[in-house]
Amino acid sequence: MPAPTVVTMRNRQVPSPPRCRQVSAENYFAGIWPRFPLQRGSGVALLIAGLALLMSCAGPSSVPQKDSAAPRLDPELAFTAGEYAEAARLWQQQALSQTGSAAGASRVRSADAWLLADRSEKAQKVLAQIDKAELTMADQAVLNLVLADLALRADRPDEAEDLLREAAADLPVSARVRYEQLLRNTTLMLARPGSRDISGLLAQMESSTSYQAEMDLRLLQSLQEIPSGELALRAANSRGSQSVAGWLELALVIRQNLVDAATLEQDVTAWKGRYPQHYLTETDALELWLLYRQQFIPPQKIAVLLPGAGRLQAASEALRDGIMSGFLDSPGGAEIFFLSTGEEGELATSAYLEARDLGASWIIGPLQKPEIETLLSLPDLATPLLALNDLPADYMPPPALSGQIYGISLSPDEEALALTREIGRSGFQRAIILAPASEWGERMAQNFQENFLQEKGQIVASSRYQEEDNDHSSVLEQLLKIDDSKARKQQLENALQMSLRFEPVRRNDVDVIFLVANPNQGRLLRPQLRFHNAGDIPVYAPSRIYAGKPDSIHDQDLNGVRFPTTPVQLNMNSAPSPLALSSLRGGSFTALFALGQDAWDLLPWLELMRQDPDFVFAGASGSYHSGTAGNLQRDPAFAEFRDGVPVPLHRPAGATAQP
Repeated sequence: MPAPTVVTMRNRQVPSPPRCRQVSAENYFAGIWPRFPLQRGSGVALLIAGLALLMSCAGPSSVPQKDSAAPRLDPELAFTAGEYAEAARLWQQQALSQTGSAAGASRVRSADAWLLADRSEKAQKVLAQIDKAELTMADQAVLNLVLADLALRADRPDEAEDLLREAAADLPVSARVRYEQLLRNTTLMLARPGSRDISGLLAQMESSTSYQAEMDLRLLQSLQEIPSGELALRAANSRGSQSVAGWLELALVIRQNLVDAATLEQDVTAWKGRYPQHYLTETDALELWLLYRQQFIPPQKIAVLLPGAGRLQAASEALRDGIMSGFLDSPGGAEIFFLSTGEEGELATSAYLEARDLGASWIIGPLQKPEIETLLSLPDLATPLLALNDLPADYMPPPALSGQIYGISLSPDEEALALTREIGRSGFQRAIILAPASEWGERMAQNFQENFLQEKGQIVASSRYQEEDNDHSSVLEQLLKIDDSKARKQQLENALQMSLRFEPVRRNDVDVIFLVANPNQGRLLRPQLRFHNAGDIPVYAPSRIYAGKPDSIHDQDLNGVRFPTTPVQLNMNSAPSPLALSSLRGGSFTALFALGQDAWDLLPWLELMRQDPDFVFAGASGSYHSGTAGNLQRDPAFAEFRDGVPVPLHRPAGATAQP
């Protein structure tokens, strides 16, 4: 086995057109007929034939038709029928046309229905729009039922019990069954061994009257076990205690500013404006933030396992430089060393054993999935690990490493999911897919289709193109149904026995295009889409559409294409980059560099991310939060080509997530 490469560093502080035009008799005579005079005696017969063919021409009118949907149900009827999600949507829509207590009542009912549909996140978004002061006493009681249900779902039976007690006096008869059900569930949960109780913390918040750094820091650390969403809910429902509400909100403000403190001072000032009577001053709160922030440091001895040669050496070098960049910016008194896993991961096990012998307290890597699976299958695996790829979907860590095995990646599968979410947030629901006839193209198309259908979207059509071709007209004409338009024109010419002036018309039942292409393919396909009258349809593409380095001359043809990227790439586009590293390969490996930087920067926050699923780490390669099976979910930045250069994507006003 070759000797490991060891680098040791310590304590450095550093409106769409229609498919086929329908022609009125007036327009037909005024426009088409004068251009094509017919022989005497043939006009009537041919006119009738022509009009008949036009009337039978497939395709909608020039004004897009609304989908023929079934009549909407009354929300009460939908709720009674058990169609809770539909009832919730209808009450949300109803609230938009109401004001005051009526709007509040509709939103309370909507939140309750979302909970019964097992959509807690939807319920919380609706609750955030409710002004409790505008509600009647009965609606406030129902709101307390909803909040009690949320508390039970978050394993807070003590809070649910208090909320149910408050609701009982003003509860309408119609909500009595719901109340009894929640009360039974609360009683059962309170009877469990180990039910969470923070009454001691609440009492401490109530009794504290002056700033004591060590005691208040311990209080803040004790609140760490409460997720951010729960902190917000508890603060909003602190049962009148301004001291408790102030502490809970401050804990949330501090947590939201841990990674990036750009808005810390103004957030603390705003907090103090809401709680002027709280004994903590703004200066006290800022000092408390600093004391708490200093608790989050990286492990003290980290081994990095990466390929040392072979086909993955270039990727390995970009990751290595990203990790070192993060280390040099924030060493935290740690020590780091690098070990080779060989060309194809054949040395992964021996590299791990050597890292363990060297006393590594954490491992970053390996890179390839087979290497990761090899390490995870070791019977004596004992070192926490942050893998640089996805963990197996069904992986369960040994009890001694519970919550200490994670994975991060630039996974194409996760990217397809992120694209689906972004398209849905922008309000698009009917897509066509255009992908190359390749393994990568098929994988991206399939992943996008599965995710889009799960989000209630519709795949209108899907086509494949040959990567070696330069002219994709035949594929595009079929995909956009322009060939159908041409066929109808030919039928009309045959019936009229004359040549007609003709402008092909594309389909109008699509509002977004998912284009799977690399930069060269995209530069060919985007102009050809415009040529075939599809230039007005928004186009989304995977991150591979961008070569990684601004090229305003060649990328003019990509203008308007939207794609996921990394924040560091967008920053490099907006200002001269200080990173002139050969490992970036002219920008094509920048995303891997960013992933390596995040691998280091994430280490201090992994435990908090495990405790708080709402905690978001805003990194160089994207924003991360806890996912499934130990894999951290990455939300990429989104960009759009303008004047040949990627710029941050800004959605139009009103383009928000659909309920």
